[in-house]
Amino acid sequence: MTDDGIGSPDEPIEAVRRAAGRALVHASAYRARETLDEARLASAMARRLGRLEESASALSAASLAHYFQVGLVDAVVASLDALRRARDDTQLARAAFAASLAFLAVEARDIARQCARRSHEHALAAADAALLARAHFALGFEANESGEHDLAVTHLRTAARLLRGHANRGLAMKALGNLGRLYRDRGDALQAAGQAARARRSWRQAARLFAMAARIPAPGGDRVIVNGSLAAVLELLGEAARAAPFADEAVALLASESLPWLGAEAHLKRASVRLALDDLVGAAEDLETASAICRDDRAVPSRADCHRLNAELAARLGRRDKEAVFGAYARTARLRREEEIGAARRQATALWERFAEGGGAGR
Repeated sequence: MTDDGIGSPDEPIEAVRRAAGRALVHASAYRARETLDEARLASAMARRLGRLEESASALSAASLAHYFQVGLVDAVVASLDALRRARDDTQLARAAFAASLAFLAVEARDIARQCARRSHEHALAAADAALLARAHFALGFEANESGEHDLAVTHLRTAARLLRGHANRGLAMKALGNLGRLYRDRGDALQAAGQAARARRSWRQAARLFAMAARIPAPGGDRVIVNGSLAAVLELLGEAARAAPFADEAVALLASESLPWLGAEAHLKRASVRLALDDLVGAAEDLETASAICRDDRAVPSRADCHRLNAELAARLGRRDKEAVFGAYARTARLRREEEIGAARRQATALWERFAEGGGAGR
C-alpha cells in the first residue's frame, strides 16, 4: 500500500470513496477525531486526482465532526465546501443536511430551513430512506427552534416511520431519541405557557420514546444521550428515584474518547438527579468532574448549567457566598455564549452570502 492510502494504481477513486465512507461511519458514532482524519485523507487523495467531487461526502462528515466539537464556523465552511463539490442527489442531500445543522447551531434559522428543504428534495430524488429521514430530522430541528413544536414532532414522526425496520438500527435509535427530545421541548413550552397537565403528558411521551430508544443497540454516544435524556425527563416528572439508574448508565457508558460536551452533560444530568435525591456528596462529585471537563472549549455549551448546578449545591449546603459567585458565573457564561454564537452567526451568514452569489444556493 502506498503512503497516501491507495491500494493499487488502478483503484484510486475507490480508495477515496472508502475513506469518505469511513468518515461517514465515524461521524454517525460521534467519533470526531477519526472522522476528521478520514475526511482529510479523502480530500487529499481527491485533490491529487483532480476529482474534488469525490470528497463531497467526506466534507459532509467533517462538517458534522466540527459541529460535534462546537467548531461552529468550521462546520459551516466544511458543509458549504461539500455543497460546492457535490454532484449527485445523494451527495447533495448529505451536504445540505450537514449545512442545516451547522447554520441552526449559529441560530441562522432561515438559512438552516433552506438547507433542510434542499436536503429533503435531493433525498427524495435519491430515493434513499435514511437520507430522507435525516432531512426530516433537519426540518424538525429547525421547526423546533422556531417554536413550531407540533410541526417539529410531525417531521420526526415521519423520520421514525421511514426508519422502521431499517438495517441502520443506530439511525432508528436517533430518530426515536430526537422525537423524544422534541416532546420534551414541547412539554417545556407548555409548562412555560401555564399548561401544566399538557406539559406532563408531553414529558410522559418523551420518557416512553427515550425508553424505546434505549432498547435499540447503537454506538455508545447515542446510548449516553438517550439514557441521560430519559433520566432528565423522569426527574422533571418528579421521579428522581426512577431516573437514577439511567443517569448512572449514561455516565458508565462514557469512554476516554467521548466528546467533552457528551461527558459534561452526562455528569450534569446525574448531578441534577442526585440533588433531587438529596445526595449532596454524589452531586458534588459529578459537578467536580463536569467542571473539569467544561474547561475544554469543546464543552463550552455546558458551562452555564455547570455553574447553575454548583450554585444550587452551594445553596443546599448553606453556602450563600458560593451560591452568589456561581450564580454570577452562570449569568456570565450565558452572556458569553450568546456573544460567541452571535459572532459565529455573522461569519456564517457572510459565508452563505458569498456561496449564494457564486450560484451555490440555487443548486
